[in-house]
Amino acid sequence: MNILARLRVPLVLAVLLGGCAAPPPPPPEPKQELTVTPLSLRPLMPVAATRTTDALAQELVNHYLQGPHYRMSLPLVLAQQYQSLGAAPVSDPRRLMVLYRQGNNWGSLAVTAAQGSIMNAFRVQREGETAYALVFKRVRICLNAGADQPPRWQGGRWMFSQTRPGRFECSGQTRGSLFQLGSGLPGLLGPYVEAGDTVLYGRNWNELRTLATRLVQRFPHLDVPRIQ
Repeated sequence: MNILARLRVPLVLAVLLGGCAAPPPPPPEPKQELTVTPLSLRPLMPVAATRTTDALAQELVNHYLQGPHYRMSLPLVLAQQYQSLGAAPVSDPRRLMVLYRQGNNWGSLAVTAAQGSIMNAFRVQREGETAYALVFKRVRICLNAGADQPPRWQGGRWMFSQTRPGRFECSGQTRGSLFQLGSGLPGLLGPYVEAGDTVLYGRNWNELRTLATRLVQRFPHLDVPRIQ
């Protein structure tokens, strides 16, 4: 029994000393809070005089190509495979339709700014990233490619081909989103965004301000509230 007692003491000490030598677990990293801050778009950013319709369509396509967190394929298709033919004639000033063509394939970029449409801007800070968002009420942007004929303006609306309408990617959907799963968009904007809103999100504030100016130039009825 004395031998067992003498062996037990150093064994217990070794266990205790080994436990003391282990480093403490690292403290959890503090989570950066998400902040969404309203920004003023007025006065509107001056932009060089150019054909507003063509410039607006090109800048929207470029925005979707370069902006983070989008899950879209048609901006790249229109930019690389199609040629812009300019705006299609339309009698409704609340609508814009720019046509694209590649051989027998047609594409389009459509913007609808309904009466009572509103545009607001926000700065979004999260996880070390600073980005900006334009949030639109009653505005829809829709890209199309792969149709066998161009859309026609008929009866106060655009009519697309019934035989081969092509593929569509549209904002302002109450179901689905143009943003990647896991990005948190557009929901991270919290109470500033509702189902059916259109959101343009990017890291370049001047690029979004330019887009805002182009949109107001093309749609003068688009309301831009002043932020005090």
